[in-house]
Amino acid sequence: MKSLKCMIILACLVELSLSQILDAGTCNQNIPTVQNFNANRYLGRWYEQEKYPFIFELGGKCIYAQYGLLPNGEISVYNFNINKLTGLPNDIQGSAKIVGPGKLQVRFNNMPAFVGAANYWVLDTDYENYAVVYSCTDILGFVNGQVVWILTRERNPHPQYIERARHVIKSNGLSLRPLQRTIQTGCGSN
Repeated sequence: MKSLKCMIILACLVELSLSQILDAGTCNQNIPTVQNFNANRYLGRWYEQEKYPFIFELGGKCIYAQYGLLPNGEISVYNFNINKLTGLPNDIQGSAKIVGPGKLQVRFNNMPAFVGAANYWVLDTDYENYAVVYSCTDILGFVNGQVVWILTRERNPHPQYIERARHVIKSNGLSLRPLQRTIQTGCGSN
């Protein structure tokens, strides 16, 4: 019984560490997502421009995600960054399953089974220039952890796309305050 309690506490601590912006209450399940989401148009490379602090990207620059189609109909996920201190590349791979309009669940390889799949909700995209992605995880039923990403097709996008994405975030009742700019310079050919 004592070991079960320890495992539950450990699982909760892992969940807390995965999401960096904590809020009281449970995740809002009514945040609107792209209703006619077209996964095929979404495939390809997306550069991270801004995000809420996120443990997996701590100390990273030149961050991008590459999405492809798997034979089973799921989406392959490849996330890449360069460590700002060491200059060494970091990457992680996984897969995503569409679970609703604009809603995906992502599972990364080599993660402990108790971590489970992460929500990946596309709040808005024009497929050609920008996307706004939201993830929220309920923790113990009374607190939640949130992450928001602004992604663009170009490493150095026109500012209008960042502003459009920020408007989407704000109009969904999410805060712009935690957003941090992702360094996309000194990336070489990555």
